[in-house]
Amino acid sequence: MTQEPTHPAATLAVRVGDRTLGLEELAYLNRMTTAGLVLPNVAHELNNALQVIGGLVELLSLREDLPQDVKDKIGRVGVQSSRATELIREVVTFARRDDAGVAQVDVAKVVDRALGFRRYHLGRARIGVRVEGCGPGEALARVDANDLQQILLNVIINCEQALAGRPGGEIDVRVERGSAGVTVRVHDNGPGLDDAAGRAPEPFFTTRPPSAGLGLAVATALAESQGGNLQVLGGEGGGCVALLTLP
Repeated sequence: MTQEPTHPAATLAVRVGDRTLGLEELAYLNRMTTAGLVLPNVAHELNNALQVIGGLVELLSLREDLPQDVKDKIGRVGVQSSRATELIREVVTFARRDDAGVAQVDVAKVVDRALGFRRYHLGRARIGVRVEGCGPGEALARVDANDLQQILLNVIINCEQALAGRPGGEIDVRVERGSAGVTVRVHDNGPGLDDAAGRAPEPFFTTRPPSAGLGLAVATALAESQGGNLQVLGGEGGGCVALLTLP
């Protein structure tokens, strides 16, 4: 009788608090860490390619022998090239460890930036987004801008995952300023969390395996580190509400 060889790595598990992380979850977290390390190099190479595209677009736009419809298309290429360059810059800034610290931050602008990171994915998933309340310059908070962006991005991704595959998905974002500070209310019309709403910020708690269940936990911890608060509540008429309060 032959004995099947054993592979210790196949049964690797790590205990974190009251949760055991299996091999797939550990591999996922490792991939995310690796992605953060290689991102600057990838961004550099993409920027080089986009600079070449931008240069060629500029040269072609100077030609007078091209039909107008061709010039229009070249112009659109230039616009999208500039947009891609700006997006890469935003992603690298977001991923970089920055010790800028707490400062007066325009909350509405950070909301728009966070939504910008997911605009393509939200469009592909046919999820509508509506932003209401205070506009740029109308709601300032003393926070770390990068941490605030991370909080909002985690909340938006959580809504996006809840709405995946559901027709008529909507995310409503409202920024308000009051005596207690600035609030950002993010409401989706997904299935909601029912009795699990109170557990949503717990590390590794998830209703959508194989998600690692870290998004809202990280967002909650970051909000508290900024002197704020993040609550996950059931929405009126269904769905889920993430209510972020900032000093």
